[in-house]
Amino acid sequence: MLTAWADESGSQPDRDPGTYLIAAALCEADDVPALRAAMSELRLPGEKKVHWHGSSDARRQDLIDAVAALPVAGFVVVRSESGAADRRHRRKCLEYLLPNLADMPCSRITFESRGQLDRSDTDLLQKFRAQRVVSAGLRIDHAIGRAEPALAVADIVCGAVVQSRVGNADYLAALGNAVELHHV
Repeated sequence: MLTAWADESGSQPDRDPGTYLIAAALCEADDVPALRAAMSELRLPGEKKVHWHGSSDARRQDLIDAVAALPVAGFVVVRSESGAADRRHRRKCLEYLLPNLADMPCSRITFESRGQLDRSDTDLLQKFRAQRVVSAGLRIDHAIGRAEPALAVADIVCGAVVQSRVGNADYLAALGNAVELHHV
């Protein structure tokens, strides 16, 4: 059974305005301990969590190389709509992401916590279950980024996709066929 971690990102507003994405990093449940260990080892001294934003090009390459060596697949949903609020972007991305994960089958997806906004994710999942769009087998969790090292994989995949969208495809290319992009 697959498990997933997800992170969201806006693209670069000056170069890719109105674009929002959610990346899910999926792996087999048996591979979770190795994935967590690999991401924990990447944390630099004084760093609360591994994070793409603000990293140097050399650091980003190290992060990409580490993710490329892991038994993970990325499923990324990209949405562009100028003037749309992040909340609308997120809902539209989740409307595509969650049914696809359930069909894989993925049993659990963990999002980086956004505090009180976490409830909207679980409410949307309940709505999908009531409409029979998503089976009861998919669960949503939320975790604080510094407490769940596996969330860094989704953050890194998001970063690679954003870089590709603004003209630097090298990071995404290094991940090869392990990342599926879906535009909604």
